[in-house]
Amino acid sequence: MWFDTHAHLFLLEGHHASETNTTATLSEVVQTAVDQGVTRILCVGIDVETSRRSVELAHQFSGRVWAAVGIHPNSASGASSADWDEIVELARDNFVVAVGETGLDWYRDYTPPPLQVEWFEKHWFLARELGKPLVVHCRDAERDMTEILSRWTREGTVRAVMHACAAPWEIVGRWLDWQGVVVSFAGSVTYKNTKFAPLRETAQRVPADRILVETDCPYLVPEPYRGRVKTSAPLHVKDTGHFLAKLRGVSPEELATQTTENALRTFGISPQQEGS
Repeated sequence: MWFDTHAHLFLLEGHHASETNTTATLSEVVQTAVDQGVTRILCVGIDVETSRRSVELAHQFSGRVWAAVGIHPNSASGASSADWDEIVELARDNFVVAVGETGLDWYRDYTPPPLQVEWFEKHWFLARELGKPLVVHCRDAERDMTEILSRWTREGTVRAVMHACAAPWEIVGRWLDWQGVVVSFAGSVTYKNTKFAPLRETAQRVPADRILVETDCPYLVPEPYRGRVKTSAPLHVKDTGHFLAKLRGVSPEELATQTTENALRTFGISPQQEGS
């Protein structure tokens, strides 16, 4: 059974559905995933509105969907102190198992870098207070990310999911020196472009007990669907998982079991809860 550890289900409904040509209801999306062996999903907020919605969906699909709440670095410039207060309150919900999506994005210029760092640190303090892991976005900011994580680990254990990993092994190997860090791979690891070769090497080398799998839906459609469908969905985590299993020389069943166990441990979810 697979665990999609990073999905933006709220982007598959409402006005977003027409933008992504999504016709299925969220109930159908979740049920289709379950029918395909994807029995657990983490719905990850990117601002206060979507964090609120993620918590609602976790309650609606109890035992199938859990929530992470936070302010994405590209959303931080438009966030207020009142937004943060609500994130803090939402993060205490029993269905919220992680804080984020937070992190650094030097690829886009929606939020000035110093402000991104400030908001990243807010999330870290909150996660540490609540004993929940961070869901970390890192785009074109690997060296600065490493410096920040290194500084934080001098103050205590950092629990973090490095989501949709795109970093080479020389960076990821350093992240994994910190015991609380796990690395998640999305559909991009399946892409045939030569520029993704270092990512595939990273995916081969991550220890079995430190690897997760995700869709980042509706983004990063994996092969063989890339270019054929516009939108990824939780069911596609299985395609990325099968690719990773072949890459790592294990069976899909073994990788599904291992990555699900890793996710349950990381997010503090009991295996006995509905979804198993």
